[in-house]
Amino acid sequence: MEGVGVEELFERDYARLVRALGVAFGPEAAADAVQDAFIRAARRWGRVGRLADPAAWVRRDLTDERLDLRKAIDGLPDQMRITVCLHYLADLSVEDVAAALAVAPGTVKSNLHDARKRLRIDLEEEHHG
Repeated sequence: MEGVGVEELFERDYARLVRALGVAFGPEAAADAVQDAFIRAARRWGRVGRLADPAAWVRRDLTDERLDLRKAIDGLPDQMRITVCLHYLADLSVEDVAAALAVAPGTVKSNLHDARKRLRIDLEEEHHG
């Protein structure tokens, strides 16, 4: 990992981090949070770039959001939670998730839709008291 520039790190990890956070926060809010983390990393790159794993520093700046997301995902019904994890975190296609769970692709799409809606509501309630 040593010698990686902030641009290379951004190219490699940005989309994956946005996808992971986008499950609950929506794509725009997730993109904003990840961009902010990379901006903070770039401003401190003299120090961050010398770390054994600069990507860990970027992910650390997303800790609060990720903890909220994990708690919200843990509260989903089993089938929804498994579907969300396989699709968004393991990066499987809808078809691959359907095959893994032995369900129709439409069921996967429905579970993802319902999970996003539920996560959004749960996280909004948590952040707004």
